[in-house]
Amino acid sequence: MNARDLARTLGRQGGRARARRLSAGERQHIATLGGHARRQSLSAAARIADNFRYLAAVDLLRGTATTVTRERAAAGPLPGLYPGRR
Repeated sequence: MNARDLARTLGRQGGRARARRLSAGERQHIATLGGHARRQSLSAAARIADNFRYLAAVDLLRGTATTVTRERAAAGPLPGLYPGRR
């Protein structure tokens, strides 16, 4: 058995010994912290994806519109605002 295998075996035993030593409340607290960390990570990933979608939309608009004109009233429904409706 080499040093790496020995360390791996001892590490597994250490984690199990720690789990036996913890109370149910402490294990639940650790699991809760893990859940919060996962939720924050997923939320950050969603915000990053939203930012990239926004940038893609800005890039699309940047190439098409050179000037912005103000309209006081629209003639009919605005396209793309109400999907499924005419």
